[in-house]
Amino acid sequence: MPEPTRGVAGGLYWRPTEADHAPRRCTGSTEAETKLTQNVLDEAAARTLLAELSAQLERAIEPAARLILVGIHRRGDSIAAEIGRHLEATRGPVPIGSLDITLYRDDFGQVGSLPIVGTTAIPESIEDAHVVIVDDVLHTGRTIRAALNELSDFGRARCIQLCVLVDRGGRQLPIQPDYVGRVIDPGPDQDVAVRVSSTDGSWGVDVVDVGDSGEEEA
Repeated sequence: MPEPTRGVAGGLYWRPTEADHAPRRCTGSTEAETKLTQNVLDEAAARTLLAELSAQLERAIEPAARLILVGIHRRGDSIAAEIGRHLEATRGPVPIGSLDITLYRDDFGQVGSLPIVGTTAIPESIEDAHVVIVDDVLHTGRTIRAALNELSDFGRARCIQLCVLVDRGGRQLPIQPDYVGRVIDPGPDQDVAVRVSSTDGSWGVDVVDVGDSGEEEA
């Protein structure tokens, strides 16, 4: 696969994409069959949690900060957009970016001979900005490390923080979130699946059985 290129078009940083395929699962176990075990949050509860998460950011981040939300493709950017909508009432429009971390995964050579590379779009320069990375589920921390590595290609932010809807534990790297909606401790061979309206048709959080897929979250 040729190396991706970056350019600037109308002020938008971009990376070309082959296609916008089905969303990744939060553990990376894309081939495993899943079975719903428990609905943790329904639509109403998930929307309430998003509002509470947005309030955490509103309280903690200075009003004068040049805030940029950057969601990890694909559910993380939907969550970032929803948080931005909540913050707009007090901060005005908040720039929302999206990261596809495929090329920065530490298991990139193991994800298949033709891995799909999605779009990364950062709406403006991150130099001297307060950047908040947003994702659906935090597990091993490897996805976040990849996101940090990719963000560094775009400049040096004043501050980078991490916001996740669900922290399911099981860290393999010293990475911790600054803003957390809910902590969930799934059992062995279980996963936490976040649903977002733009991809799944509704908001929600489920615990699902995935069996022994032999894979872990990147």
